[in-house]
Amino acid sequence: MGFGCVVSRWCAIQACLILFILLCISFGFFLNWVWFRTYLPSISIEKFGVPALNKTSYGTSNNIIDPTITFNLRLKNENLNDGIFYDDVKVNLYYYHANTSTYSPIGNISIPAFYQGFHKKAHRVESIPSYGVPWDIAKFEVLNGNTTTFRVDVHTRIRFKSLILPFTSTRRERYTIGVGGNIPDNDQGIKSVKKGLRLFADYAICIGACDFSFASLVM
Repeated sequence: MGFGCVVSRWCAIQACLILFILLCISFGFFLNWVWFRTYLPSISIEKFGVPALNKTSYGTSNNIIDPTITFNLRLKNENLNDGIFYDDVKVNLYYYHANTSTYSPIGNISIPAFYQGFHKKAHRVESIPSYGVPWDIAKFEVLNGNTTTFRVDVHTRIRFKSLILPFTSTRRERYTIGVGGNIPDNDQGIKSVKKGLRLFADYAICIGACDFSFASLVM
């Protein structure tokens, strides 16, 4: 009887040890997944100003004062261990025609290439002289309590630089990123949403051979 109790107790201890080891291994895999997972950058529009839509700037003759569009583009590196090299960042602006549900180009700009450290944010404040905007229609909409909608598309290519694996240095694989979103503006000439507007992916294509580490890329 005593021997049986000892055996049972020893079996229970072994089972606990095995369970503990399995839990440690699982936790290790989870930490490795979180620590080394690679994310594409988060891109958003923090501010979007259209002075021509600001009702306080309308002249007595209802002329357009300033067709320039200003925006604050935020790019956030979500990675804990990877820096990001950006190629030139191309920004295209469009005006949304509500009556036909179509877009027409109204301006563009190219932001010079730059490097971004891990878990860092970059802001690029730019101004674009717009063209082809039907200002009479746009102003009519905002003066009647509605919003005028613009669209921002951002396209660039990126490379990752590992900060924890120095031997891998800069990864040669490039990702082409295309994100975009609609920006509603009000009669103050600013976007009607106070918070930043996240631009979502239209596509993200790997250029060249992709190794296993890129299988976890997410937006």
